[in-house]
Amino acid sequence: MPETPTAGVRPAPSHPRTHRRRISEPLEITPPLGRGEYVFPVVGVSGYGDSYGAFRGDVRGKWHHGADIFAAVGAPVVAVANGTINRVGWHRLGGWRLWVRDAAANQFYYAHLSGYAPRVFHSRHVRAGDVLGFVGNTGDAYGGAPHLHFEVHPHQLLRLKYDGAVNPTTYLNSWQRVRAVHAPFPVHPRLPRNPELRKEARRVFRQLLVARHLTEGPVPATEPSEADRSARRGAPSATRLVSSRAEPAMPSPISAHTNRVVPLLAGLLVIAVFVATPALATTLVWLRSAEHRSRAESD
Repeated sequence: MPETPTAGVRPAPSHPRTHRRRISEPLEITPPLGRGEYVFPVVGVSGYGDSYGAFRGDVRGKWHHGADIFAAVGAPVVAVANGTINRVGWHRLGGWRLWVRDAAANQFYYAHLSGYAPRVFHSRHVRAGDVLGFVGNTGDAYGGAPHLHFEVHPHQLLRLKYDGAVNPTTYLNSWQRVRAVHAPFPVHPRLPRNPELRKEARRVFRQLLVARHLTEGPVPATEPSEADRSARRGAPSATRLVSSRAEPAMPSPISAHTNRVVPLLAGLLVIAVFVATPALATTLVWLRSAEHRSRAESD
């Protein structure tokens, strides 16, 4: 997600003749963030691994600058610390995303959201645990498993701009998890201008509403092709977890006709048995009487 955090400090002057551009590569340090209380960014059941530094062909440096926290579509996403919100809206790679800046100037990046909490459009200030949005798969994650892409940019490394992202795993392992939270009705800002992206954003937002039981499904199956997903994410498709959504089966005309005919035949059979039973009994009585008369005559 090649966005540059707001450093808030003036960069050191550079000399064009002697300055050498820094090679973009993962960092091996995880500096302390401060004394604030931090909470895990996803509420409820979720899972993540240490994917920091893994290959990503579509971002600066071609390496993963954060962690992917996998959870169900619509799982609430919360502020990890007290602070302020900025850059809420659509990004070509991150989809619906936002940044949180805490009191110590550390910055946290949230991406691939399916929708937002209304508060992010009415107030810049948040407290740890406030709902910011919901897990999704917008942006270059579209068609893959829903997850939150989460980055940590410590204030000590903001001078490195986007390459100042550090491995979030150590922080995530120690932060307190929120088990449940009152989630507000989801909203979304202005949709992207690109028609395909608008369709994508609408579909993921509808998935969110269905997942939160705020509207009835199903969501039309319009997944992108595997080749398109690989091209957009820039990573081998075999290394990615792709979700498989079970769409409701549509009955064929034959099966629907069969479902109507079988009960009808069963009903006709019951009626035939009911009507035929007295006649059959009368016939049996007459045959038995004829048999007795025949025996009497023979005697």
